[in-house]
Order: sequence, then structure tokens, then C-alpha cells
Amino acid sequence: MKGQADQKKEATKTVKKVKTTNKSAPVRLWVKAAFTGFRRSKVQQNENQALLKIQHVEDVASSRFYWGKRVAYIYKAHSLKNNTKFRTIWGRISRSHGSNGVVIARFGRNLPPRAIGSTLRVFLYPNRA
Repeated sequence: MKGQADQKKEATKTVKKVKTTNKSAPVRLWVKAAFTGFRRSKVQQNENQALLKIQHVEDVASSRFYWGKRVAYIYKAHSLKNNTKFRTIWGRISRSHGSNGVVIARFGRNLPPRAIGSTLRVFLYPNRA
């Protein structure tokens, strides 16, 4: 008798479900790009035109999607401003440069030379579709 009562007790136990959350990264609304340098000729360079190599963009046709998109160069300064040490310089992609998917971007303030080789964020807005 006692064995049957124990079996009934075990059978009626409720199993507590553990809530699992998806630990994947949040959706990223930007693509990485490398600042390769300024647009230039043999004897001069235009500091107001920055050349960017966007990740996974290999030709003019795929770079055309990014025309008009916003670009941000984010850097860290020493002093606080607006309760943060991070600053941004905003720009916009204007057109392609060559046939390898490099694009030309123009910024509100020209990018500093120390930014050459650094990563920029190309945001997927404004959407022209």
C-alpha cells in the first residue's frame, strides 16, 4: 500500500518549466566598413572625400545599394561631453569609386588622418526602396 501511495505522489508532481531566453545578439542595423584613405591623385588629395571599403561589397552593382546611406566614425576622446567620452562624425555615402566596391563618403567635418584603417559604421537607413 505504501509503495502505491508514493508512486501516485510522484506521478502527480508538476514539472516546473524553466523559461529560456534566446541569448543571440540583437539585430544590428549597420555594416562594417574600413576607411582606406582619402580620394587623391598623384600630387594632391581631397580630404573632404573619404574612401570606404564596405564589408561583403565586391562590385559596383552591390555598392549602389549603399548610395545615400549614413556613415558614422565613432571615436573615444579624453574629456566628457554630454556625459560620454564617445564622439561621432557623421557622413553620407555619395557614389562608387572604381570597380571593386569601394565607395566615396563625405563627412560633416573631415575625418582625421589617424582614422585611416579604422572601422566605420554604415547604417542601413535611409531606405530608398
